[in-house]
Amino acid sequence: MFPRTVKTSLVNMLRDEIVRGTFEPGERLRLEDLAQRFEVSTMPIREALSTLESEGLVTIQPHRGAQVTRFSADEIREIYEMRAVLEELATVKAVPNLTEEDFSRLDALVAEMEHPEGQFDMARFSQNNMEFHRVIYDRARRPHLAAQIRDLRYRVQHYLHKHLESTNYSLSGNVEHGRLVELMRAGKAEEAGREMHHHILSTGLKIADLMDAEEATRPTTKGQVRRG
Repeated sequence: MFPRTVKTSLVNMLRDEIVRGTFEPGERLRLEDLAQRFEVSTMPIREALSTLESEGLVTIQPHRGAQVTRFSADEIREIYEMRAVLEELATVKAVPNLTEEDFSRLDALVAEMEHPEGQFDMARFSQNNMEFHRVIYDRARRPHLAAQIRDLRYRVQHYLHKHLESTNYSLSGNVEHGRLVELMRAGKAEEAGREMHHHILSTGLKIADLMDAEEATRPTTKGQVRRG
């Protein structure tokens, strides 16, 4: 048996690489290649991939192995629609429980996302973005709700990364972050919830529209019918 810490480390490293976009949606994840990459046997890699499958980041098919989960544009819309509702609820529940320490942390995260040091670091921006939302949702004091949100966010994070610049998310999204902090600090829970709903859903719809546009321009092979 391999140590539990090995599996946990592999899960975290693989998740991070998928979220960063090192592995593209639909890309095959070969056990032997990953074992060589991380200098371990294939067994802990297999276990780590199973964990990531339960999170929705990886799809494992019999006789075909594992691949990074690929979603259609319609599936992206559905997931972001679900996220928007759940994250609106979590925001409304969180507002009465947010402390000055929380607001200081949120302000710092907004500032760091607004003024990245040196060249724009997409991975760092994504980490700060995830932390911004985590601070809020943890204060909702609804652990099952927070877990559902976390799982849905993981499932589509690699799509956000892929389209981060195309959707202008780092600019428009952070303006919305600042507006959210203002509303929450003022105790306007319902307004903050509606702002969060818009913040999440608008991003998902932009990503889905870009995916549709990419699909429309992708050449088809003879005998293949493009879905649409």
